[in-house]
Amino acid sequence: MLHLWMPETNGIWFWSIGETWFKAESLEMLIHSIQSYHGTETVVYFPSRHLQAIQQTLSKPQYIKLGNDGVRYLLEEFTIQPIDSMKVMHFFQQPDQLFISGISNQTLENIIHSLMLIPVKVVALLPDFLVLPLPEKGQTVIANLGDRLLVREGEFTGNSIDDLSIYIDFQKKEQCYRVADLNYHQYKVLTSCVTEDQIEVFDLKFESIKKIKQHPWNFIPKSKSKSTVTDYWKTCIAVIIAIIFVQFSYDALRWMKLKNVANQTAEQAIQQYKSWFGQNLRVTEQNIRSEFKGQMNASQTANLSALNLLSQIGPIMMQNQIIADQINYDEQGLNMVLKAKDTQSLQNLSQQLSQQGLKVELGNIKTDTLGVVGLVKVQ
Repeated sequence: MLHLWMPETNGIWFWSIGETWFKAESLEMLIHSIQSYHGTETVVYFPSRHLQAIQQTLSKPQYIKLGNDGVRYLLEEFTIQPIDSMKVMHFFQQPDQLFISGISNQTLENIIHSLMLIPVKVVALLPDFLVLPLPEKGQTVIANLGDRLLVREGEFTGNSIDDLSIYIDFQKKEQCYRVADLNYHQYKVLTSCVTEDQIEVFDLKFESIKKIKQHPWNFIPKSKSKSTVTDYWKTCIAVIIAIIFVQFSYDALRWMKLKNVANQTAEQAIQQYKSWFGQNLRVTEQNIRSEFKGQMNASQTANLSALNLLSQIGPIMMQNQIIADQINYDEQGLNMVLKAKDTQSLQNLSQQLSQQGLKVELGNIKTDTLGVVGLVKVQ
């Protein structure tokens, strides 16, 4: 992974791939120097001068109660810029330490636009005090790199300073300092404020940060379009799953209903078959054909017999002014419900039909307002 340390203005760039920092006098020289690393994932350290950071003691319940928006506004009283015009990030360290840092949105955009000139893939944008090694408890790390004086006070705190003497005045008297590459004037200022026993000199070397992409102070903006698309597709998938579930439920209920209807229809068909063909349960094309043929022949025969009887009975009924109210024909003969003006007319009809060789049975005779109604059976 490539590491770039950008200047505050048009100054010296530093770059490293591990262990050693190399100089590049200008942006053009930097691009030329790292041409073999074009497209490589890169960590960029921007000037800490642009960063506004605070550390507060806050219990976990208080932190949770504040929420993200509440934590943002804790920084408001320490900056002259409107908090809504800043990108604010925070990190809670157990048990009760809250670290908050922010940078102007305009400054952040300018930094990102300037980095677009470099043909690398920026995966992390960190404040440059993080190039210094992590200090021990009660210790502050100070280094002069490219005529910039950086200070690191803890894992998540540090800054870029202009006047070392003023900075030392605000520190604890017993504070120890680990320094690197201070010039004569800076070292003289430090020794005038603290004793030699409180100073440790070291050689500044590159030290990689673990899980650097997930660092709390990584100000690379998360891809909004990617996030939006991801949320959009999550919503689409959820809707599609819901639709599929509803459709399957509907199809299952419909299948059960149709199955019940099919079972009922099959049962009715079996009962109808039994009523037509008796208990002959073996269904083949041959026996169906023969059964239907027998039924049709019987029906045709019945129709002819009924017509013959009606042709004999009709003239006699007209002669006696008798009206047929209902006629039924079955294997036992012709059953008729007849209306006549009196009982004698029905008796005359019975006698005349008997004379023609027909077997006639005269049933019950009832009287109504227009005459009589009687049941006559003819064979």
